[in-house]
Amino acid sequence: MKTVLIADDSPSNLHLLHDILTKSGYEVLVAENGEEVLDILDEEAPDIFLLDIMMPGMDGLELCRRIKSMSRFTATPIVFITAKNSSEDIVQGFSAGAVDYIPKPFNEAEILARVQTHIRLHDVLMELERLRQLALDANPLTQLPGNNSILKAIAEALNDERPLSVVYADIDNFKAFNDKYGFAAGDQVLRFTANRIVAAVEAACGKGRMVGHVGGDDFVFIAPTECTRIAVDRLIRDFDEGIRSFYSEEDLEKGEIRVKDRNGKLRSFPLMTISLGVVEVDAKSFSHHLEVSAMCAEVKKVAKSISGSSFFINRRGGFGD
Repeated sequence: MKTVLIADDSPSNLHLLHDILTKSGYEVLVAENGEEVLDILDEEAPDIFLLDIMMPGMDGLELCRRIKSMSRFTATPIVFITAKNSSEDIVQGFSAGAVDYIPKPFNEAEILARVQTHIRLHDVLMELERLRQLALDANPLTQLPGNNSILKAIAEALNDERPLSVVYADIDNFKAFNDKYGFAAGDQVLRFTANRIVAAVEAACGKGRMVGHVGGDDFVFIAPTECTRIAVDRLIRDFDEGIRSFYSEEDLEKGEIRVKDRNGKLRSFPLMTISLGVVEVDAKSFSHHLEVSAMCAEVKKVAKSISGSSFFINRRGGFGD
């Protein structure tokens, strides 16, 4: 539910606007002057402001400037409600940071149309900014969000009311494959793995989940704990089925590849598998996202010690597979 904050020194105007907006499903906060608005903002974060220009003490223009000086409301739309509709008044309002104005006397349809339009526009702009930030941080090979986005998502997961799990995925024996088949083939494997992770998470938990590429052959995804096990099982199945297509028939028959180590000695390596470390997170178990990242690395080590594609879970009550 979107929240509208109305500031007007006229109780009748407040009552009228409150009725119009609440009937349309908005949560409405009201104030009769600028100081009351600032007090409300100590605890609330409205999605849009409707401010009367002419108020005693702090007028709407000054209040608008004060609100816009707060970093969390820089992009929040402010609409003036006013009987002053000269060109000079309108310019002053826009200069103060408003995006629109509604003339008095009020027209219900116009009020609802303008409020809805500006809230939707704000949501679109915020989504575009989120996508821009993801693009700036995206891994150039897989186009998945990178480290900054991953760490931010983990920090947000700690404060989420839902039980969430952070899953760290690592491709086993990827370096040996890269050394034998070349970097171009290795890049294809990384893109294949990214696609399989996204597909598994979407199938199990729905779209919109964080799937990130740490770098190299390391990936992370965050999903509700209730569907994480389903996503993990699907990912392992799909990875094991698809990874075989990257090997020659000869290597598939042998079930291994032969690669020279740093000393020039031939060594045998199994076909690639995937290891998954699963950490169930909440603010009671972890106080910082770096603690979660460290635990993911530890749990992933346990998973990698298990032969074949595998996972290991660090539950809030302890360890378990």
